[in-house]
Amino acid sequence: MLLLIIIGAALIAFIIGDFFTSGRTFFGTGTTVAKVGSHKIDVQEFQRRVEQANQQAQQNNQKVDQAALQQQVLNAMIAEKLYRQELSDLGLTVTDAELSDAMLGSGSAYLDRMIQQQTGLESAAQLHDMAFNPVKYGLDEQQALQLRAYWLQLEQQMEETLLQQKFQTLFAGTLVANQLDARALYDDNIATRRVAYVKKDFTSLNNDDYQVSSDEVRDAWNKQKGQYLIPEETRTISYIDVEITPSREDMVAAEQKVENAIAQLNTLPDTEGVNSDIDFVVDRRKQVISQIRDNQLKKFVDTTAVGRAGLVSRIGNDFTLGKVLGRSNEVDSVNIDFIVLAGTQADVDSMLRAVNAAGSGWMNVVSANPNVQGTQEDMWVSLIDPNITSLREQLLSCPTGTFFTPDSVVTQGARLFRVNQRKAPVAVADIAVISYKAEPSRATVNQLESTLQSFLNANPTAEDFVKNAQDAGYAAIPTQVTASTPQIGRFPDTRAVVSWAMDAKKGQVSGIIGEESNGRLLAAALTDIYDDYVPARDPQVNMALTTKVRNDKKAAALIEQYKGKGTTLADYAQAMDSRIDSTRVNFGQMSAFMPGIGGSEVAARVALAPAGAIVGPMQANSGVVVVEVVEVDDQGRPYNYEESANLYSRTRGAAALGNALPRILQGNQKITNNLLKFYRN
Repeated sequence: MLLLIIIGAALIAFIIGDFFTSGRTFFGTGTTVAKVGSHKIDVQEFQRRVEQANQQAQQNNQKVDQAALQQQVLNAMIAEKLYRQELSDLGLTVTDAELSDAMLGSGSAYLDRMIQQQTGLESAAQLHDMAFNPVKYGLDEQQALQLRAYWLQLEQQMEETLLQQKFQTLFAGTLVANQLDARALYDDNIATRRVAYVKKDFTSLNNDDYQVSSDEVRDAWNKQKGQYLIPEETRTISYIDVEITPSREDMVAAEQKVENAIAQLNTLPDTEGVNSDIDFVVDRRKQVISQIRDNQLKKFVDTTAVGRAGLVSRIGNDFTLGKVLGRSNEVDSVNIDFIVLAGTQADVDSMLRAVNAAGSGWMNVVSANPNVQGTQEDMWVSLIDPNITSLREQLLSCPTGTFFTPDSVVTQGARLFRVNQRKAPVAVADIAVISYKAEPSRATVNQLESTLQSFLNANPTAEDFVKNAQDAGYAAIPTQVTASTPQIGRFPDTRAVVSWAMDAKKGQVSGIIGEESNGRLLAAALTDIYDDYVPARDPQVNMALTTKVRNDKKAAALIEQYKGKGTTLADYAQAMDSRIDSTRVNFGQMSAFMPGIGGSEVAARVALAPAGAIVGPMQANSGVVVVEVVEVDDQGRPYNYEESANLYSRTRGAAALGNALPRILQGNQKITNNLLKFYRN
């Protein structure tokens, strides 16, 4: 009985422990890496797509920040989910007849060209026939299965393409110009005014004379509340970034180390002076002196004696040293023909006899031989290239115009070469280019960490963190983050700061985040949390709204002050103590005057005014203006509905909205991003 009780208690403890360690399966995110509306993205599919993106980046030799890459992949998958749902809601499908026509019928021209380029087959119809009638082409079942799989993949891609075409056709018709829209756009673009104006800036009035209350800011915020809607919880932080760089003492030590290295290089042969120090990276190369593109390196080579070393250049913490190891006049390149041949020694001997007998017609010989694996004609080869070292002497000494093989033992094939031409000898330098980078010492890193930690200890609240950062020699940089923010300030590998911010409590200050390997130390303070909207208390929003309300008050005062003060623009210029400027305005195009100086109200009133009219004083973007319409020019191309309708689509219609399609499809659906629950750093 005691044994059964012990075993039962252990089982219960195991179940409870598993429940709490896997609690997200019952109450939390489970395997859902993100959710938008009712759409979920599973972590396994997400990981597969991230791996594909990583492989593509590696193939393109791109170094990517994993957090940024993961967020890009997630954004793409969310967009795909929303797009799929939209297709379903619209009832868009591709019928068998439509798919057959696009792949095998009258609409297959595009697919035929792609098949020709990828496989060399005549058409998609031939590929289909080979996949499903393999006996006709002498194909075995395995080959047929591969072709069928390829065909099914093409079918899926074509179905996707046809669905996109249908959707794009529908979307293009959602926001089109009617006759009134097209005419209004034509009128805006055809109407040109030459105007003169005077302006009194808001800055001419003292801000202290126009106080703005919190109620006024809140009222202004409510009037444009929709502008501050946010799709997911947003947190405002201020962060300190400390770049880990060498101190002055480190640089003095680095300079001394470089001087010692140069002395050793000048004392010892070859590059033995730095070979034992891994901080110096040696790149030994032979280069045609006239072809050295780095001006500083070329100057060094031109002016330095053989066997001597020196400093080539210094950029910041990076030092480049050089040593001239030798000079010579050499044939730097030859022009060759090249054959790769499979087969035995007898096959190679036979091919050599045939191509040498054929002379200039050797390509006809190799094209008829099934053992030929590849050819290259009229190719220039650098004899200075280290990859050609094993062939260099033979390519220099062999007679021109005759094929030979450098492969003395032939088992499975050989290489055949013919030298057609050798360039004249040129001046060549044998040089060692040596790189050295000054790094911060352990003492420097420790000092940076200690100083930052002391600041954090003395400023444990977000308020103190922000208020005292500047006095401590730091910059507290404000920014906003969400669970979808992959990094801070475009610094790579900084998702740990975002992760901390999304878990922290308002007013909390982090410890030091970052390490020497990342090149920077970071610390952050959580200043606020926003749920649905960026509120009026947000510092940037509050500043913008305060400025707007204050400018409205200043505008009312200035308009009242100058109203009726003149009948000519010169009268207003004198009253406002301002000079007269002039410009030409087209109301359908952006300009410095509209909307830069003027704004929508100014543009509207000027557009309706006749020549000679004085308009104003009225509120503009940065002050109060009075405008005189000097000339009206409404002459231009005759009105054409199709032309204006196309312009409407590009600038205001569906074509203009195309880039915003994912956001449009998302609408007011909330995004739940669980990336930080799966990837903390």
